[in-house]
Amino acid sequence: MNSKKTIYTLLLVLVAGALHAQKKVQVVGKVVEEKSSEGIPFATIAVRDLESDRPITGVTTDVDGKFSLSFASSADFYVEVSFLGFTTKRIDEVTVKYGVVDVGTVSLSEDTQLLDEVVVEGEKSRTEFQIDKRVFNVGNDISSQGMGALEVLDRVPSVTVNIEGEVSLRGSAGVQILIDGKPSILADDQSNALGSITADMIEKVEVITNPSAKYDAEGTAGILNIVLKKEEKKGLNGSLSVNTGIPDNHNVGLSLNKRTEKFNLFTQLGAGHRSLPRDTENRNQDLVNNTLIESSGRSYRNETFFNVILGTDYYIDNNNVITLSGNFTYEIEDQPSETNFQFFNAANELTSQWNRVEATDATNPKWQYELQYKRDFKDNKDHDLLFSAIGSFFGKDQSSEFINTTIFGAEVDEFQETRTNFKEARNTIKLDYTRPL
Repeated sequence: MNSKKTIYTLLLVLVAGALHAQKKVQVVGKVVEEKSSEGIPFATIAVRDLESDRPITGVTTDVDGKFSLSFASSADFYVEVSFLGFTTKRIDEVTVKYGVVDVGTVSLSEDTQLLDEVVVEGEKSRTEFQIDKRVFNVGNDISSQGMGALEVLDRVPSVTVNIEGEVSLRGSAGVQILIDGKPSILADDQSNALGSITADMIEKVEVITNPSAKYDAEGTAGILNIVLKKEEKKGLNGSLSVNTGIPDNHNVGLSLNKRTEKFNLFTQLGAGHRSLPRDTENRNQDLVNNTLIESSGRSYRNETFFNVILGTDYYIDNNNVITLSGNFTYEIEDQPSETNFQFFNAANELTSQWNRVEATDATNPKWQYELQYKRDFKDNKDHDLLFSAIGSFFGKDQSSEFINTTIFGAEVDEFQETRTNFKEARNTIKLDYTRPL
């Protein structure tokens, strides 16, 4: 029994010692601003170990700047008071009286350290709605990076682009495409040079569904205006993009810009190759004689293109600028195809079958130049005068061969060859004056 009492006594002594070592401490006080003596709400109060600086506990002040926290501690500690925009204060001399540490009123002074620089950046919305048009900001759409102009247009709401590169707006193919607000050989209906423009070159796409009288009456469905980038930073700037895709769709684009106080020199280079395979199946039935012709085959449209844009802006002053620019595009086309035909009579019997092979080669040189003068008036950002003289040329030298070979039935063997040599030149002078009411 005596041994048991001895053990119980030792345990009580150990527990009492532990309780004494882990004494309960309460820290109270108030945090105020040094100049106004007003309480600082939500300031941070941290209790840290004096030897290791490790945090023990913490709390934030109430709306009046007061705080109170309790914790069990067996080590020496200090109190740290901090708040954003104010200098941090450390209280090392803490006196525990009846289990309470009253740090009193703690005054914090403003942090007078100066910032080196503050940069405030704003970003336009990806899509903007204006009175006469909708604007799709390509530069703000991360998912458009690495695409060509046709793929970018296909991402614009209400615009669709089919596999052959034909653009339609709200289901109608009567669309006029402009480059920087003007007709361009890069956007000509007979040209596929839009594929040589990459998304890195495009600033925005404007969808004009109700064009005003300043636009030519060519776009019955509406107008798509592709606005190209012009770097506004001084010095030499540039970007390089390389894109690839399946089926073959490879292109490389280079943009360079040299800007000084009075001049802005810019150039854009593009080159690439794309292949557009297409499988076709057709059934042509004569409802009077009840005969039927079925055809199936595959065709390709292989294109290699080169594109050069070169120009300069001369800033007479802040409101007047003269621009001289030109671009040249050269395309090489190869369009092979093979189609099988079957002819069925009224009794649905196969009476003849033949094969048709087509080989088409073409070269398309295109160039355009422009001299432009623009004056901006100070009373309104859209109040301006624009004079432009534009000259363009489009050529197409194409040859095609067609070979029909009989497989079964009546002889249809024949050889046919066609050749097209087309040239078109346009010269346009325009004067536009815009003043919003």
